Amino acid sequence: MLGVRARKKDAQKIKQYLARQKLMANNYNLISSDEFIYFPITCADRRCGRDLPGLGTKVVNMDFKPIRERSDYRKKLREALGKSYDSVAKGYELLGDVALINAGSRRMGKEMAKVVMGMNKNVKTVLSKGPVFGKYRIRKYSYVAGRRKYTALYKENGASFNIDVRSTFFSTRLGFERARVCRLVKDRENVMVMFAGIGPFAIEIGKAHKGCHVVGIELNRRAYKSMVENIKLNKLDNVDAKLGDVSKEAANYRNFADRIIMPLPKESHKFLESVLLVSKKRCIVHYYAFGSKDRGFSEQEDMLRSFFKGHGRKFKVLNRREVRPYSAREIEMGLDFQIY
Repeated sequence: MLGVRARKKDAQKIKQYLARQKLMANNYNLISSDEFIYFPITCADRRCGRDLPGLGTKVVNMDFKPIRERSDYRKKLREALGKSYDSVAKGYELLGDVALINAGSRRMGKEMAKVVMGMNKNVKTVLSKGPVFGKYRIRKYSYVAGRRKYTALYKENGASFNIDVRSTFFSTRLGFERARVCRLVKDRENVMVMFAGIGPFAIEIGKAHKGCHVVGIELNRRAYKSMVENIKLNKLDNVDAKLGDVSKEAANYRNFADRIIMPLPKESHKFLESVLLVSKKRCIVHYYAFGSKDRGFSEQEDMLRSFFKGHGRKFKVLNRREVRPYSAREIEMGLDFQIY
């Protein structure tokens, strides 16, 4: 869905303009980042933003959520499940025409699927999330309703992805984070995406910045094959997929990267030696980790400072972000930093 990006200091002025022009999609939630506010608009053509006031505005594609979708879903779910309502996770995730739910039991799953499919006419399949397992931390899924399939065609930030949920980790909830990093990339940069999965970071950057050379490294053979297919699907010749272990492949890319992305929050810290091999001077790193809400950022920054100091390097934090809740006490955090 299209939206208008406005700097926070100009947001009220842009909001008033969109209201006067009857462009504001009032039934959708706004999206906020550290620097910008994104307003959903009713127009489906990027040219509709041509006459917007200056002020650094830009028409972009974003995943805006309907305002009443969550509350309506919970209300209908409560009506369907009664007393059992409190024992199940309340949200669901849409992946193309596939809905992913957390069902407490087969009966609950069937009731939840009826609600989800009733609210989303394009949903053809409902799957229930199971535990994460194995070397590649893949989640199990069980069939609940609709067509029995485990693949979906998903579109995000101008790119398309064929996804098999049984072969790799993928979360639509990280779509905003991928868009944020993509906007920070400068044309003609060399970009390394470690632990690239099916290629969302690499492909979205490659598609938005045709002058960049992007390399995605992935250890999971099935995820790697999906990344190769998705590169072809998006008709990109500036994105390379590499099958292998980052700690071994890094030696083949010495002094390659102007920017490195590390979307493996449980283990990114284990690959900092590889970052030193791959990075150019003044390389920017987008680093992700899990940590406590209270001390997570300070603990990660202390660890990173100690690591780089021990290798005769300096680093400077450019940005800190709470990417998403992980548990009652933990968050996934993002640190953008530059190394010298």
